[in-house]
Amino acid sequence: MNNFFSIVVSLILLTSCTSKKPDIPSSLDPIHIQNATNFAKVQFESYTTGKYVPLTKDIATPKLVREWSEVEEQRTSKIINENFGDLQELKIVQTVFYDNSYVYRFKAKYSKLEDYSEIRVYTTLQHKVEGYILKPVWLDKYTKYKPGKFQEYIKSGV
Repeated sequence: MNNFFSIVVSLILLTSCTSKKPDIPSSLDPIHIQNATNFAKVQFESYTTGKYVPLTKDIATPKLVREWSEVEEQRTSKIINENFGDLQELKIVQTVFYDNSYVYRFKAKYSKLEDYSEIRVYTTLQHKVEGYILKPVWLDKYTKYKPGKFQEYIKSGV
C-alpha cells in the first residue's frame, strides 16, 4: 500500500513538473506583426540617422539587450550606409514559425541597391525580439538563415 501511494504521489509530481510547450496559434494577432514592423523600422532607420536606439527587456530578450551596444550599432550603421544607403521602403511579406521562433520577413528597398533585400526579425513565442538580420538579396522562398559573406563582412567591420 505504501508503494502504491508513493508511486501515485511521484506520478502527480512528475506530471505537474513537466514543462508544457506553449500553444502555437494558427494565426498571429495583428498587434504582434505591427510590433515587429515597428521594431524593424526603428532599428533600420536608426542606421541612417545614426541615432542609437537602445533595446530594452520590454521588447527584447535579455541576451539581445546585453549583446547590443551603441558601439555595435554605430559600426553596423556605417557598413549598412556605405553598402546599402538609406532605407526607402519596408513591407512585411511573410511570417513563419521556425525552430521555436516567429520569423517576420520584410522586403526592404535601399537607395544604393537595385533589387530588394530582406530584413528578418526573430521573436520568441512570448513575442520578445531575439534577433534581427539584413540579407542583401530577397528570395521569395523562405530559406534557413546561414551567415554568408555579408554577415562575416559586418562582423569583421571592414
